[in-house]
Amino acid sequence: MVIIIVVFGIAMMIYSNVTHMSLSGQKIRAEAVLAEVMRGMQGAEPVADTENVIAGFTIERSVKTYAENDKILQVELKAYDENHQILAELNELILADHDQ
Repeated sequence: MVIIIVVFGIAMMIYSNVTHMSLSGQKIRAEAVLAEVMRGMQGAEPVADTENVIAGFTIERSVKTYAENDKILQVELKAYDENHQILAELNELILADHDQ
């Protein structure tokens, strides 16, 4: 009986470590996706707030003017998993392209 309890305890610790590492991997991939989306926005004029699914993550984008200055935009990106739990956030200021 004691052997079974010890083996079960070790198995639970291993399972916990594996699931924790998996979540960390998801966070790293979500941060990479957000960085790629932000890079893609640098040359283009961001439109209104959107929500898209990219690489299995729901990406929520919020665009606002920064400090009442229409030439600077504050872009906030959030990545959610399939359970709608936030995995990563990215906030940046970008210059608006109004020369069109």
